[in-house]
Amino acid sequence: MTKKKLYISLLICTIGSIGLMTLLFAFTQKELQRDTSFLRGFLPTPPNKVHQLDLEYNGYYIAGTAEDKIYLSNTKSPLYLIAIDTALQNKQEIHLTIDQDSLPLRSPQVRVISPYFFLMDGTIPYVLRGNTTDWKAYSILENRLYFTNAEPIDSTTLAIRTISKKTQEFTLGTIHLSDSSKMTLSHKLLQKQVDGIFDVDGTLQYNRQRKQLIYTYRYRNQYIVANDSLELQFLGKTIDTISQAQIKIGTISSKNQQKMAAPALKVNKYSATSGNYLFVNSKLLGNRESLILWKKSSVIDVYNIVDNSYKFSFHVEDIGENKLKSFYVLDDKFIGLIGNHIVIYQLRNLFNNIKPSSLTNQNNKQKTQNLNSNTKKNKH
Repeated sequence: MTKKKLYISLLICTIGSIGLMTLLFAFTQKELQRDTSFLRGFLPTPPNKVHQLDLEYNGYYIAGTAEDKIYLSNTKSPLYLIAIDTALQNKQEIHLTIDQDSLPLRSPQVRVISPYFFLMDGTIPYVLRGNTTDWKAYSILENRLYFTNAEPIDSTTLAIRTISKKTQEFTLGTIHLSDSSKMTLSHKLLQKQVDGIFDVDGTLQYNRQRKQLIYTYRYRNQYIVANDSLELQFLGKTIDTISQAQIKIGTISSKNQQKMAAPALKVNKYSATSGNYLFVNSKLLGNRESLILWKKSSVIDVYNIVDNSYKFSFHVEDIGENKLKSFYVLDDKFIGLIGNHIVIYQLRNLFNNIKPSSLTNQNNKQKTQNLNSNTKKNKH
Protein backbone atom coordinates (compact mmCIF):
# COMPACT_ATOMS: atom_id res chain seq x y z
CA MET A 1 0.00 0.00 0.00
CA THR A 2 1.35 3.40 -0.96
CA LYS A 3 1.78 6.19 1.62
CA LYS A 4 -1.04 8.14 -0.03
CA LYS A 5 -3.49 5.25 0.21
CA LEU A 6 -2.38 4.59 3.79
CA TYR A 7 -3.03 8.23 4.71
CA ILE A 8 -6.50 8.18 3.11
CA SER A 9 -7.37 4.93 4.89
CA LEU A 10 -6.17 6.35 8.20
CA LEU A 11 -8.26 9.49 7.73
CA ILE A 12 -11.42 7.56 6.88
CA CYS A 13 -10.94 5.02 9.68
CA THR A 14 -10.30 7.77 12.21
CA ILE A 15 -13.50 9.61 11.30
CA GLY A 16 -15.47 6.37 11.43
CA SER A 17 -13.91 5.27 14.71
CA ILE A 18 -14.65 8.57 16.46
CA GLY A 19 -18.24 8.56 15.23
CA LEU A 20 -18.81 4.93 16.22
CA MET A 21 -17.22 5.29 19.66
CA THR A 22 -19.21 8.46 20.34
CA LEU A 23 -22.42 6.60 19.47
CA LEU A 24 -21.52 3.58 21.58
CA PHE A 25 -20.54 5.66 24.59
CA ALA A 26 -23.79 7.59 24.36
CA PHE A 27 -25.52 4.30 25.19
CA THR A 28 -22.96 2.83 27.59
CA GLN A 29 -22.08 5.83 29.74
CA LYS A 30 -25.07 5.90 32.07
CA GLU A 31 -23.41 7.20 35.20
CA LEU A 32 -24.09 10.84 36.01
CA GLN A 33 -20.99 13.00 36.11
CA ARG A 34 -21.10 15.67 38.81
CA ASP A 35 -18.17 18.02 39.38
CA THR A 36 -18.54 19.57 42.84
CA SER A 37 -15.53 21.85 42.30
CA PHE A 38 -17.47 24.59 40.50
CA LEU A 39 -20.68 26.58 40.78
CA ARG A 40 -22.65 27.84 37.80
CA GLY A 41 -24.34 31.23 37.81
CA PHE A 42 -27.87 31.02 36.42
CA LEU A 43 -29.81 34.04 35.23
CA PRO A 44 -32.76 35.04 37.44
CA THR A 45 -34.72 35.61 34.22
CA PRO A 46 -33.55 32.93 31.78
CA PRO A 47 -33.92 33.06 27.99
CA ASN A 48 -37.48 32.43 26.87
CA LYS A 49 -38.42 29.82 24.27
CA VAL A 50 -40.47 31.81 21.77
CA HIS A 51 -40.90 29.40 18.85
CA GLN A 52 -41.00 25.64 18.28
CA LEU A 53 -41.67 23.62 15.12
CA ASP A 54 -41.85 19.91 14.35
CA LEU A 55 -39.67 19.25 11.28
CA GLU A 56 -40.96 15.65 11.06
CA TYR A 57 -37.40 14.36 10.56
CA ASN A 58 -34.53 14.19 13.04
CA GLY A 59 -31.59 14.09 10.62
CA TYR A 60 -31.22 17.84 10.10
CA TYR A 61 -28.29 20.01 11.08
CA ILE A 62 -27.92 23.79 10.84
CA ALA A 63 -25.93 24.62 7.70
CA GLY A 64 -25.89 28.37 8.33
CA THR A 65 -27.96 31.51 8.66
CA ALA A 66 -28.50 34.73 6.74
CA GLU A 67 -30.37 37.71 8.15
CA ASP A 68 -33.66 36.17 9.30
CA LYS A 69 -33.25 32.79 7.56
CA ILE A 70 -32.05 29.47 8.96
CA TYR A 71 -30.69 26.87 6.51
CA LEU A 72 -31.10 23.20 7.40
CA SER A 73 -29.40 20.30 5.62
CA ASN A 74 -28.98 16.59 6.19
CA THR A 75 -26.25 14.13 5.24
CA LYS A 76 -28.60 11.70 3.48
CA SER A 77 -29.88 14.31 1.01
CA PRO A 78 -27.21 17.03 0.90
CA LEU A 79 -28.50 18.52 -2.35
CA TYR A 80 -31.72 19.56 -0.65
CA LEU A 81 -31.93 22.40 1.88
CA ILE A 82 -34.72 23.87 3.91
CA ALA A 83 -34.77 27.63 4.47
CA ILE A 84 -36.96 28.74 7.33
CA ASP A 85 -37.49 32.16 8.90
CA THR A 86 -36.59 32.78 12.55
CA ALA A 87 -40.28 32.95 13.49
CA LEU A 88 -40.54 29.36 12.15
CA GLN A 89 -43.55 30.35 10.03
CA ASN A 90 -42.36 30.21 6.43
CA LYS A 91 -40.46 27.23 5.02
CA GLN A 92 -38.86 26.94 1.58
CA GLU A 93 -37.27 23.90 -0.06
CA ILE A 94 -34.07 24.53 -2.02
CA HIS A 95 -32.53 22.15 -4.57
CA LEU A 96 -28.78 22.51 -5.08
CA THR A 97 -27.38 21.80 -8.52
CA ILE A 98 -23.75 20.84 -9.15
CA ASP A 99 -21.38 20.91 -12.12
CA GLN A 100 -20.95 17.14 -12.07
CA ASP A 101 -23.22 14.23 -12.99
CA SER A 102 -22.85 12.73 -9.53
CA LEU A 103 -20.79 12.93 -6.37
CA PRO A 104 -19.79 10.23 -3.89
CA LEU A 105 -21.49 11.02 -0.60
CA ARG A 106 -19.43 9.62 2.22
CA SER A 107 -19.45 12.46 4.74
CA PRO A 108 -20.94 15.52 3.00
CA GLN A 109 -21.44 18.86 4.75
CA VAL A 110 -23.19 22.00 3.55
CA ARG A 111 -22.28 25.46 4.87
CA VAL A 112 -24.08 28.68 3.99
CA ILE A 113 -22.34 32.05 4.45
CA SER A 114 -24.45 34.38 2.36
CA PRO A 115 -24.12 35.10 -0.51
CA TYR A 116 -22.15 31.86 -0.86
CA PHE A 117 -22.67 28.23 0.03
CA PHE A 118 -20.29 25.26 0.13
CA LEU A 119 -20.78 21.53 -0.37
CA MET A 120 -17.78 19.67 1.06
CA ASP A 121 -16.52 16.19 1.82
CA GLY A 122 -12.99 15.98 3.18
CA THR A 123 -12.76 12.18 3.02
CA ILE A 124 -12.94 11.96 -0.79
CA PRO A 125 -12.20 14.98 -1.05
CA TYR A 126 -14.10 17.76 -2.82
CA VAL A 127 -15.23 21.33 -2.22
CA LEU A 128 -17.96 22.92 -4.32
CA ARG A 129 -19.00 26.55 -4.00
CA GLY A 130 -21.98 28.45 -5.34
CA ASN A 131 -24.07 31.57 -4.93
CA THR A 132 -27.32 31.70 -2.99
CA THR A 133 -28.98 33.60 -5.85
CA ASP A 134 -29.17 30.48 -8.04
CA TRP A 135 -27.86 27.68 -5.74
CA LYS A 136 -25.56 26.26 -8.42
CA ALA A 137 -22.29 24.80 -7.11
CA TYR A 138 -18.99 24.43 -8.94
CA SER A 139 -15.91 22.44 -7.97
CA ILE A 140 -13.08 24.67 -6.67
CA LEU A 141 -10.70 22.25 -4.91
CA GLU A 142 -7.80 21.80 -7.31
CA ASN A 143 -5.68 19.45 -5.20
CA ARG A 144 -6.62 16.35 -3.22
CA LEU A 145 -6.50 17.86 0.26
CA TYR A 146 -8.14 15.78 2.98
CA PHE A 147 -9.84 17.05 6.13
CA THR A 148 -12.22 15.86 8.84
CA ASN A 149 -13.93 19.21 9.55
CA ALA A 150 -14.18 22.47 7.64
CA GLU A 151 -15.69 25.89 8.30
CA PRO A 152 -15.64 28.64 5.66
CA ILE A 153 -13.76 31.78 6.70
CA ASP A 154 -14.74 33.62 3.52
CA SER A 155 -15.50 32.79 -0.11
CA THR A 156 -11.99 31.46 -0.79
CA THR A 157 -10.68 30.17 2.56
CA LEU A 158 -11.61 27.23 4.78
CA ALA A 159 -10.61 26.60 8.37
CA ILE A 160 -10.01 22.87 8.71
CA ARG A 161 -9.05 20.05 11.02
CA THR A 162 -7.06 17.27 9.40
CA ILE A 163 -4.59 14.50 10.17
CA SER A 164 -1.04 15.70 9.68
CA LYS A 165 1.11 13.52 7.45
CA LYS A 166 4.04 14.66 9.58
CA THR A 167 2.72 13.63 13.00
CA GLN A 168 -0.24 11.35 12.13
CA GLU A 169 -2.22 13.44 14.63
CA PHE A 170 -5.03 15.95 14.36
CA THR A 171 -3.99 19.49 13.54
CA LEU A 172 -5.75 22.73 12.61
CA GLY A 173 -5.13 24.63 9.41
CA THR A 174 -6.56 26.49 6.44
CA ILE A 175 -7.12 25.76 2.78
CA HIS A 176 -6.74 28.70 0.40
CA LEU A 177 -8.95 27.81 -2.54
CA SER A 178 -7.84 30.76 -4.68
CA ASP A 179 -4.16 29.84 -4.36
CA SER A 180 -4.17 26.49 -6.19
CA SER A 181 -5.84 24.96 -3.12
CA LYS A 182 -2.89 25.55 -0.83
CA MET A 183 -3.07 23.99 2.65
CA THR A 184 -1.41 25.66 5.65
CA LEU A 185 -1.15 23.77 8.94
CA SER A 186 -0.29 24.78 12.48
CA HIS A 187 1.14 22.04 14.69
CA LYS A 188 1.14 24.34 17.72
CA LEU A 189 -2.58 24.91 18.34
CA LEU A 190 -3.87 21.46 19.33
CA GLN A 191 -2.03 20.16 22.39
CA LYS A 192 -1.63 16.38 22.64
CA GLN A 193 -2.18 14.77 26.05
CA VAL A 194 -2.61 11.08 25.17
CA ASP A 195 -2.67 10.11 21.49
CA GLY A 196 -3.20 13.30 19.48
CA ILE A 197 -6.42 11.98 17.94
CA PHE A 198 -9.12 11.09 20.46
CA ASP A 199 -7.78 13.32 23.23
CA VAL A 200 -7.83 16.45 21.02
CA ASP A 201 -11.28 15.80 19.55
CA GLY A 202 -13.57 18.84 19.62
CA THR A 203 -15.71 21.29 17.68
CA LEU A 204 -14.37 23.83 15.20
CA GLN A 205 -16.10 27.17 14.54
CA TYR A 206 -15.30 30.44 12.89
CA ASN A 207 -16.48 33.71 14.44
CA ARG A 208 -17.02 36.11 11.53
CA GLN A 209 -17.66 39.15 13.68
CA ARG A 210 -14.31 38.82 15.41
CA LYS A 211 -12.51 36.97 12.59
CA GLN A 212 -11.33 34.24 14.93
CA LEU A 213 -11.06 30.46 14.85
CA ILE A 214 -12.46 28.78 17.94
CA TYR A 215 -11.86 25.14 18.80
CA THR A 216 -13.55 23.68 21.88
CA TYR A 217 -12.04 20.48 23.27
CA ARG A 218 -14.52 17.70 23.95
CA TYR A 219 -12.69 15.94 26.77
CA ARG A 220 -11.03 18.76 28.70
CA ASN A 221 -11.92 22.20 30.06
CA GLN A 222 -10.24 24.25 27.34
CA TYR A 223 -10.99 26.12 24.14
CA ILE A 224 -8.60 27.69 21.63
CA VAL A 225 -8.98 31.16 20.14
CA ALA A 226 -6.73 31.90 17.14
CA ASN A 227 -6.66 34.43 14.32
CA ASP A 228 -6.94 33.81 10.56
CA SER A 229 -3.18 33.29 10.39
CA LEU A 230 -3.41 30.35 12.83
CA GLU A 231 -1.70 32.32 15.58
CA LEU A 232 -2.87 31.52 19.10
CA GLN A 233 -4.51 34.53 20.75
CA PHE A 234 -5.39 32.80 24.00
CA LEU A 235 -6.29 29.47 25.54
CA GLY A 236 -9.59 29.76 27.37
CA LYS A 237 -10.95 27.53 30.11
CA THR A 238 -14.44 26.30 30.81
CA ILE A 239 -15.59 26.52 34.43
CA ASP A 240 -15.08 22.85 35.36
CA THR A 241 -11.71 21.47 36.46
CA ILE A 242 -11.17 18.58 34.01
CA SER A 243 -7.90 19.79 32.50
CA GLN A 244 -6.65 16.31 31.52
CA ALA A 245 -8.58 14.21 28.99
CA GLN A 246 -9.77 11.11 30.83
CA ILE A 247 -9.55 8.54 28.06
CA LYS A 248 -7.94 5.14 27.60
CA ILE A 249 -6.61 4.07 24.22
CA GLY A 250 -6.42 0.50 22.94
CA THR A 251 -5.31 -1.05 19.66
CA ILE A 252 -7.08 -3.32 17.19
CA SER A 253 -4.05 -5.41 16.28
CA SER A 254 -5.64 -7.05 13.23
CA LYS A 255 -6.25 -3.63 11.64
CA ASN A 256 -3.40 -1.72 13.30
CA GLN A 257 -5.93 0.87 14.45
CA GLN A 258 -6.38 2.71 17.72
CA LYS A 259 -9.66 2.84 19.57
CA MET A 260 -10.99 4.02 22.90
CA ALA A 261 -10.66 1.20 25.40
CA ALA A 262 -13.27 2.59 27.82
CA PRO A 263 -15.98 5.26 27.87
CA ALA A 264 -14.40 8.71 28.11
CA LEU A 265 -15.50 11.51 30.39
CA LYS A 266 -17.14 13.98 28.04
CA VAL A 267 -16.80 17.59 29.19
CA ASN A 268 -18.06 19.78 26.35
CA LYS A 269 -20.53 18.20 23.94
CA TYR A 270 -21.40 21.01 21.50
CA SER A 271 -20.52 24.66 21.09
CA ALA A 272 -21.36 27.72 18.98
CA THR A 273 -20.05 31.26 18.74
CA SER A 274 -21.49 34.66 17.90
CA GLY A 275 -20.22 38.17 18.50
CA ASN A 276 -18.14 38.33 21.68
CA TYR A 277 -19.42 35.04 23.05
CA LEU A 278 -18.89 31.29 23.06
CA PHE A 279 -21.79 29.01 23.99
CA VAL A 280 -20.89 25.55 25.32
CA ASN A 281 -23.18 22.60 26.04
CA SER A 282 -21.48 21.11 29.09
CA LYS A 283 -21.94 17.48 30.13
CA LEU A 284 -20.88 18.00 33.75
CA LEU A 285 -23.33 18.68 36.54
CA GLY A 286 -22.01 21.38 38.85
CA ASN A 287 -22.20 21.70 42.60
CA ARG A 288 -25.67 22.27 44.12
CA GLU A 289 -27.45 22.03 40.77
CA SER A 290 -30.94 20.58 40.48
CA LEU A 291 -30.83 16.95 39.35
CA ILE A 292 -34.43 17.25 38.17
CA LEU A 293 -33.57 20.14 35.85
CA TRP A 294 -30.43 18.39 34.64
CA LYS A 295 -32.36 15.29 33.57
CA LYS A 296 -34.97 17.33 31.70
CA SER A 297 -32.78 19.92 29.99
CA SER A 298 -29.35 20.74 28.59
CA VAL A 299 -27.16 23.36 30.23
CA ILE A 300 -25.47 26.07 28.17
CA ASP A 301 -22.47 27.92 29.61
CA VAL A 302 -21.67 31.32 28.09
CA TYR A 303 -18.13 32.75 27.87
CA ASN A 304 -16.84 36.14 26.79
CA ILE A 305 -14.04 35.54 24.25
CA VAL A 306 -12.85 39.13 24.47
CA ASP A 307 -11.83 39.15 28.13
CA ASN A 308 -11.70 35.34 28.50
CA SER A 309 -14.35 35.16 31.23
CA TYR A 310 -17.34 33.03 32.20
CA LYS A 311 -20.60 35.02 32.12
CA PHE A 312 -23.61 32.87 33.01
CA SER A 313 -25.54 29.67 32.26
CA PHE A 314 -29.06 28.75 31.20
CA HIS A 315 -31.12 25.66 30.44
CA VAL A 316 -32.64 24.44 27.16
CA GLU A 317 -35.61 22.16 27.80
CA ASP A 318 -35.82 18.62 26.45
CA ILE A 319 -38.73 17.77 24.18
CA GLY A 320 -40.17 14.47 25.30
CA GLU A 321 -37.21 12.10 25.63
CA ASN A 322 -35.05 14.09 23.23
CA LYS A 323 -32.21 16.35 24.31
CA LEU A 324 -30.48 19.19 22.51
CA LYS A 325 -28.34 17.70 19.73
CA SER A 326 -26.94 20.82 18.04
CA PHE A 327 -27.41 24.57 18.11
CA TYR A 328 -26.51 27.90 16.53
CA VAL A 329 -26.59 31.49 17.73
CA LEU A 330 -27.79 34.27 15.42
CA ASP A 331 -27.59 37.74 16.95
CA ASP A 332 -29.98 37.58 19.94
CA LYS A 333 -31.51 34.20 19.04
CA PHE A 334 -30.48 30.75 20.24
CA ILE A 335 -31.48 28.16 17.62
CA GLY A 336 -31.57 24.55 18.78
CA LEU A 337 -32.35 21.17 17.24
CA ILE A 338 -34.01 18.70 19.61
CA GLY A 339 -35.18 15.40 18.12
CA ASN A 340 -37.48 16.31 15.22
CA HIS A 341 -37.94 19.85 16.49
CA ILE A 342 -36.32 23.21 15.95
CA VAL A 343 -36.64 25.73 18.78
CA ILE A 344 -35.85 29.43 19.13
CA TYR A 345 -34.87 31.02 22.45
CA GLN A 346 -34.83 34.79 22.73
CA LEU A 347 -31.59 35.97 24.35
CA ARG A 348 -32.67 39.63 24.29
CA ASN A 349 -30.16 41.86 26.09
CA LEU A 350 -29.03 39.20 28.55
CA PHE A 351 -25.38 40.08 27.98
CA ASN A 352 -25.73 43.69 29.07
CA ASN A 353 -25.14 44.78 32.64
CA ILE A 354 -24.84 41.29 34.09
CA LYS A 355 -23.79 41.55 37.71
CA PRO A 356 -22.38 38.53 39.55
CA SER A 357 -24.73 39.30 42.45
CA SER A 358 -27.75 38.81 40.15
CA LEU A 359 -26.82 35.22 39.28
CA THR A 360 -28.07 32.28 41.31
CA ASN A 361 -26.04 29.16 42.01
CA GLN A 362 -28.99 26.94 42.74
CA ASN A 363 -32.16 26.60 40.67
CA ASN A 364 -35.27 27.24 42.69
CA LYS A 365 -38.47 25.25 43.02
CA GLN A 366 -40.42 27.52 40.67
CA LYS A 367 -37.98 26.84 37.79
CA THR A 368 -38.43 23.11 38.32
CA GLN A 369 -42.21 23.47 38.35
CA ASN A 370 -42.10 25.52 35.14
CA LEU A 371 -39.97 22.91 33.43
CA ASN A 372 -42.27 20.09 34.55
CA SER A 373 -45.25 22.06 33.22
CA ASN A 374 -43.56 22.67 29.85
CA THR A 375 -42.58 19.01 29.60
CA LYS A 376 -46.21 17.98 30.03
CA LYS A 377 -47.26 20.46 27.31
CA ASN A 378 -44.69 19.03 24.90
CA LYS A 379 -46.08 15.53 25.34
CA HIS A 380 -49.58 16.61 24.33
